[in-house]
Parts: sequence; C-alpha cells; structure tokens
Amino acid sequence: MTYRHPLARIFIRILGPLGVHTRVRNAHILRIIKTLPLPLEARIMDAGCGEAYASFWLARHYPNWEIWGIDVNSRVINNNRKVASVLGLGNLRFREGSVANLDDNLLFDLIFSIDVLEHLENDAEVLSRWRRITHPAGWLVLHLPLRHQMQKRVFPVFKKHVISDHVRDEYTEEEIKITLSRAGFAVLEISYGFSTWGELAFELNDLFWSHLWLRTIFALLTFPVAILFGYIDSCTSWKEGNSLIVLAKPLTWDLKCETQ
Repeated sequence: MTYRHPLARIFIRILGPLGVHTRVRNAHILRIIKTLPLPLEARIMDAGCGEAYASFWLARHYPNWEIWGIDVNSRVINNNRKVASVLGLGNLRFREGSVANLDDNLLFDLIFSIDVLEHLENDAEVLSRWRRITHPAGWLVLHLPLRHQMQKRVFPVFKKHVISDHVRDEYTEEEIKITLSRAGFAVLEISYGFSTWGELAFELNDLFWSHLWLRTIFALLTFPVAILFGYIDSCTSWKEGNSLIVLAKPLTWDLKCETQ
C-alpha cells in the first residue's frame, strides 16, 4: 500500500502484496483471531501495524469492530488513512505514535502484533503497558520470529540471512513465556508458523534479497508457487517452524479461572 510505482500499486490492488512473508504471517494471525470469542462490538489494536493488511481485512469482515492501527511511521499511517477512506472503512482508525506510549484511557478486547517486539529494546516494558490497556477478559496475539540461530533454512544462502534492525536474537518459546508472565500475561498456546512449506515460499519469493530488481523479477516468476506453499503453511499451526504464534490472556483472568 505504500509503494509509489504505479505498476506496483496495480499489482497490489489486484493480487495483494508481492511479499509472501507478509501474507503468511498476517494469515497466521487472522487464523487465530477468527477463533476467538470476541464481543460483537470489540475494540481491537494492531500494535506496530505497518501497512495493516490484517486490520484492513478485519475491518471489512467485522464492520461492528472498532479497529486501531498504531505505528511510528507517519508516511505509512497517512497512506493507511487514505486507503481506509477510499474503502469507506469508518471502523478503522490509524494513529501515529509509539506502541510503548499508548493512552491508558482505552481498553482493548484484543491486541495483536506482527513481528514488532524484536525491534524494541524494552519489550517487557511495552508488554506491561499493553497489559494495562487489555480488557481483563481480553486477548493478546503475537507473531514473532524464532531465534535465527535455531531457524531451519531450505537454500544454504539463507543461512546468512539476518534482519539488521532486530535488537535481539529474536525469541525462543521459553523466553517469550517468561517475558509475558512478567508483563502480566498468561500464555495459553504457542504454535509455529513458517514450516518447511512457509519457509520455502519465503525463500523462493526473496531469493535475491540483496539485489532489488533481481529479487522483484524472481519473486514475480515464482509468485504462483510461493503463494501455494504459503497458503499450505498458513492454513494450520505447526509443531515446528521459524516463527512463534502466541495466544495469551491477562494473568488475572488465568488465575481466576484456575480457582473456580
């Protein structure tokens, strides 16, 4: 949605984003959200929304929900607002700002975040803030990359693939459980995404990641196959993979249920 080239905008309008990684991680989050018993008029926050693909999908399919997208990137936020206006999505709001400094006046029935925490130095502090604005019966859904040293690659060249702006070596299952517990959340379930199918989809789509035009050309050529593999990955949870999908609730809810 933020691409400036007219051909890129046409492609996205018709087929969605070229990046299969974006599709797969958003699809995993949506798969979890669709199973949750949320109120008819739920208030949702997409923390670190970026292009907000999941939020746009939710806004179209759940018109009674009030959905907030928060991001520090002013250009992305402004563009999202324009798209929401064109689509007539009055239930979708965007706010420029840090996910670490959110207004305590609003309570959310669901907070979800896609590959954001690994970019934040103070992840535990941010999660504690999110806990304060989560309804006591609300939910937290996270998509996080598995620690890159533990990730399984298909093509050898991807063993050197790292994200330069990650402030830590991503997460392990045990680490995120401890961090969430300290922040006041009880982890209900951790599953995996980017199984061999999803990883193959990503690597085919991003094979020449250091060469923009070559990457784009090859991504277009492999798009049909990569989309198929990504779809297979996103239709279910996996016992192992290169990403963590976390479902949690406020710890007070968990303790109350255990004492009943």
